Amino acid sequence: MRAIEFEVDIQDGVVRIPDEYAYLMNKHAKIVVLYDASAEEDVVARQREGIDFSGVIAPSLTAHDGVEYQRSQRDEW
Repeated sequence: MRAIEFEVDIQDGVVRIPDEYAYLMNKHAKIVVLYDASAEEDVVARQREGIDFSGVIAPSLTAHDGVEYQRSQRDEW
């Protein structure tokens, strides 16, 4: 596969291929859409992906230094 790049406005769900790429008419292509997203769109996209645990703070894990906790558990044996 080869790649080309151009910017275009999507109107009513249609992407118009620029005239300089007329040779692509009636060809199969893989389309990747990159766009500037607002903060609201990012939240909606994350909600569609599934559960987001990035905001979860587990008090039981923040109360201890992880390394020290592991050392104490090893010494317990």
